[in-house]
Amino acid sequence: MFKTTQEILDNLGDYSSPRCRLQRLVSDGTYTPIIRGMYETDPDTPGRCIASVIREPSYLSFKYALSVHGVIPEGEYEFTSATHSTHRTKAYDTPFGRFTYRDVPKQVFGYGVGMESERGYQVWTACPEKALCDQLYIMPPQRSVSGVEGTVLDDLRVFEWALDRMDIDMLRTICPLYRSSSTDCFLRMMERR
Repeated sequence: MFKTTQEILDNLGDYSSPRCRLQRLVSDGTYTPIIRGMYETDPDTPGRCIASVIREPSYLSFKYALSVHGVIPEGEYEFTSATHSTHRTKAYDTPFGRFTYRDVPKQVFGYGVGMESERGYQVWTACPEKALCDQLYIMPPQRSVSGVEGTVLDDLRVFEWALDRMDIDMLRTICPLYRSSSTDCFLRMMERR
């Protein structure tokens, strides 16, 4: 279970040097450091469980979510998450994997995200439509339907059957909120299918 440095120190009781005691607990494997000030008690916790804890608010998206949903053929082992209003990309290398956080527009942040419970954690993950729009948003902009189609089918290698199963009403809701030529062209592409 996730713990902050302060929570651990508060529970250590009366030690003359609680920070030294914490370091010994890390050395003996009681706690595994995630990032500065954050620890995990179970070293076997899957990275997807702690992705939303490292940076809040966030949800798993981009290529990671596309891979989880089986929309692309490649497996993705970097935990890529969406945040908003940070204005920068941040990456963390941890014992649980590499975690990368990228901004998406705040107005689209809450759409198309589902939550599952796993090992006492809330795992927030984008639906396929949202993950693909998030991915298109961070890629070099496309200004034509054929350009987006090439990006989706050739560069990202999205399965055609996955496109056929996407919820067009969801896309009509979220694509304009990105204010991106890529997502606008993607919506036009999907409406033509």
